[in-house]
Amino acid sequence: MRKLRNLWWLALGLAACAIPFNYPLDLLSYLEVEGTFQVNQGGISPNPKTLGPVQVTYTPDPRITLSGATLELKVCFTSETPGATFSGDLNYAAYLGGDAGNLFDPGNQVAQGSGDVSGLNNGPVCVEKQASLSPTQLQAVQSGVFYVAARISGTAQSSQEATIRYRAEVFRLHLSGTAGR
Repeated sequence: MRKLRNLWWLALGLAACAIPFNYPLDLLSYLEVEGTFQVNQGGISPNPKTLGPVQVTYTPDPRITLSGATLELKVCFTSETPGATFSGDLNYAAYLGGDAGNLFDPGNQVAQGSGDVSGLNNGPVCVEKQASLSPTQLQAVQSGVFYVAARISGTAQSSQEATIRYRAEVFRLHLSGTAGR
């Protein structure tokens, strides 16, 4: 019985040293949240439309150890050209990395989603995605300096010169790990 009691105290002491945490980090204030691009019979102009890169900085707390992170995004597209008809799709890809110079390398892509734009006349077309960061991306976040960016691309076409508005509604990191004392 005494060994069991000692084991319980040891477990309690170890648990007090590392407290699990989850923390959402909203990145919308860093990104170009809203803008427009053109679509015609020849496709999207420009294709791809690049948003960023932008630097995110904070002072890391040495007591915090990150064990995982998930990027959640939601971007909606709407037509600003009455009477235009659309076909094809739009892709939204999010990137995160430790260096702005190679941010658009395939290994830095966190999440990509696409949506069929044929329904743009009836209302917004939204792309929602959630994906985990790689160990290299997690290390960049842990360092206190990292970069985020996005690209809009796709096969979207329009019956006439049309303007499409994009609006990022969610671009959030969900961080998890432990906090020591």
